[in-house]
Amino acid sequence: MIKRRWPRAWFTAGLVGLILVIVPLSRGTAASQTGSALFDPPAVYLTWRHDPTSTMTILWHTSSESDDVVQYRRSDEPAWHMVMGAHHPLPFSDRIVHLVELTDLEPASDYRFRFGDHSVEFAFRTLPRALREPMRFVVGGDMMQRAEWFQETCRRAAQYDPWFVIIGGDIAYADGDPSKVERWIEWFAIWKQTMVTSDGRLIPLLAAIGNHEVSGGFNRRSDQAPFFYSLFPLPASRSYRVLDFGNYMSLIFLDTQHTQAIAGAQTDWLAERLAERSTIPHLFVISHVPAYPSVRPYTYWVSAKIRKYWVPLFEQFGVDVVFEHHDHAYKRTHPILAGAVDPRGIVYLGDGAWGVRIRQPRQDWYLAKTADRRHFILVTLDNEKRRFQAIDSDGTVFDQMEQGVASGFMLTP
Repeated sequence: MIKRRWPRAWFTAGLVGLILVIVPLSRGTAASQTGSALFDPPAVYLTWRHDPTSTMTILWHTSSESDDVVQYRRSDEPAWHMVMGAHHPLPFSDRIVHLVELTDLEPASDYRFRFGDHSVEFAFRTLPRALREPMRFVVGGDMMQRAEWFQETCRRAAQYDPWFVIIGGDIAYADGDPSKVERWIEWFAIWKQTMVTSDGRLIPLLAAIGNHEVSGGFNRRSDQAPFFYSLFPLPASRSYRVLDFGNYMSLIFLDTQHTQAIAGAQTDWLAERLAERSTIPHLFVISHVPAYPSVRPYTYWVSAKIRKYWVPLFEQFGVDVVFEHHDHAYKRTHPILAGAVDPRGIVYLGDGAWGVRIRQPRQDWYLAKTADRRHFILVTLDNEKRRFQAIDSDGTVFDQMEQGVASGFMLTP
């Protein structure tokens, strides 16, 4: 797998354009306010549309229209600043989704924010521009068939203080159905309550689309995934995207035939983005349906299309690991190259069992390790190696793997 140099490219989100106004405010703390209850939205979550080292996108929900205002400051500075954003309705509900993107932030820095003078305060940390210490993040999907399973795994994952969480689709199991919007409301309530670090910072999330975000699951339009496109800031009517972290990591999110076809425009886009990033030390792909499934048959139609159109590009441009979901089990493949086990190949990790009823994986030539456990994957990166640990909802590490960054080869099974 040969890595080459790349020019940087960004893709802006397609939500309502933001009006940004930054005004210094006198110092104050939410805790000092008296005479009325502090404003505490039922849902508050963080993500990125642009550079994670210098931006943060803040979303929160209300049950009525209110100001789209965030006040923020560095934790070690006294002055508050104000940013105004935008809002839109959450379809089929009385909720309003508010969005503000903070820009020109300092890398690897702690910030605090609030929604006006009479608000609870929240905290976050920007990511570093260079990887000078090990980075930890969590990957998982197929999240909330049952709320208690979802909550249990969230609490366990948060104990590792991940810098962020990657969600591989099938999030709230609302199926784009207007009658199931309450599942999203419950999902965000649990997320807000559980996904906080030990020192009180909110853990950002990055989400891919899955079939349970979409009415009909496959071969649909973006308006048939109304909650997903409303809740997560994405390029206009397009669920595939790339996010770059300094010059040390790139994440590529793909749509496995849910609201975008695998063949055609998405594959062309993928080839261009991978070619631009083939020298990045840590290059990962996130998608929902697996190319190499652990439960469904190898011949499953979506898996076959992924192997036909995308896997050759993954191999050509040196993708290091592909995170897959959908099958409600755990799997780690052997390294695969050109349809065979090869130490120079790509490992596919999955298969989506955060908070769902687990299934019994089968055996096949490409499967190195399988398990029927609810789990997440803890990823730890530095400049020399990357480690992947499969951790179940009880906190047991039941599988792990290390790769060398320079070689890409597996160091430990």
